[in-house]
Amino acid sequence: MKEYFNFHNSCPLHLGSLTPKQAKFCLSVFHSLQEKLPALHNSLQNHTFLLAVSGGIDSLAMLAIFAACQQYFGYQIEVAHFNHGIREASFAEEELMQKICKRLALPLCIERGNTPQYAKEHKMGLEEAGRILRYDFFAALQNKKENTMLCTAHHAQDLCEDVLMRLIRGAVWPQLAGMPYFDEDRQIFRPLLYNTKKELADFLASLDFPFSEDESNTDEQFMRNRVRKNIIPLLEQENHQFYQNIIKLNQNAHYDELHFQKEIDKILSQMQENEQGFALPIKILQEQDKTIRMHCYHALMKKLGQGHAINANFENLDHAIMKNQGNTCIQFSDNVRMQIQKNTVYCYVKTK
Repeated sequence: MKEYFNFHNSCPLHLGSLTPKQAKFCLSVFHSLQEKLPALHNSLQNHTFLLAVSGGIDSLAMLAIFAACQQYFGYQIEVAHFNHGIREASFAEEELMQKICKRLALPLCIERGNTPQYAKEHKMGLEEAGRILRYDFFAALQNKKENTMLCTAHHAQDLCEDVLMRLIRGAVWPQLAGMPYFDEDRQIFRPLLYNTKKELADFLASLDFPFSEDESNTDEQFMRNRVRKNIIPLLEQENHQFYQNIIKLNQNAHYDELHFQKEIDKILSQMQENEQGFALPIKILQEQDKTIRMHCYHALMKKLGQGHAINANFENLDHAIMKNQGNTCIQFSDNVRMQIQKNTVYCYVKTK
């Protein structure tokens, strides 16, 4: 009788050690990846995937999928785990990650941060501080080796939460449709974005994989948890296809973004860059229709690290640009500004 993979036995993890159902699920993730990014179709063996793994169900399911397919596709894997220094259980999660990566013979890099201290020093919330520290750690690892792409374990439920949070905050289209499957600027993949939490949990359980539970995921002081617990269940009652509809919305937003990108690139190729930010002649923007202008504003914000600017700010900026209102300054966050001076719009990060 064929021996199938179980985390606690000696059978190595690869496609041949999985049941047909498990192997089909793993391959479906990679077939989606290759379909959405045709450039990777024949070059996976030239890439390293840096897997951001917390120790929870979602990220460990991603780890298991990539480990199972590694021999078949020939890519390299590195695992990154960030300890935010908030919960006592985080050190047990470190030990769990060490155990799992040793069992699967995968390289693991762990970093510990002091998120509460960082949040206090920079006057921001714990979630934002944790995200900054975590992604700075991942980016540093990415920069050590060429062709390294970060993979996060965001799934369909995370996408739905993100869309609703952006709607609440007043985000603009197409960013309103949530996080992208692939962020080209940061080389970040979200290979599970169109898979459900249940699919991932069932897959991990079938492998008898150990995992940890993050109690902060139920803490309603965070908006994401309030959206997950109180809002999404009501929307699911109204339409059982809610998740599938959000996925379609996200995909359509991607098509729209691709459509406008060439025009935006032509415009942004005429801007000047310095240490503080960017400068673009107003005339270039005034010659475009409003749809292109709005997309350009968002592209500039993204270059300054601001991906969630709200529509009202863009409208105010556009009005000032079309009227060429000198000395107008629009604030997009605590330190990001767009300012009109001498027929030029300046986009910059204000330093203390």
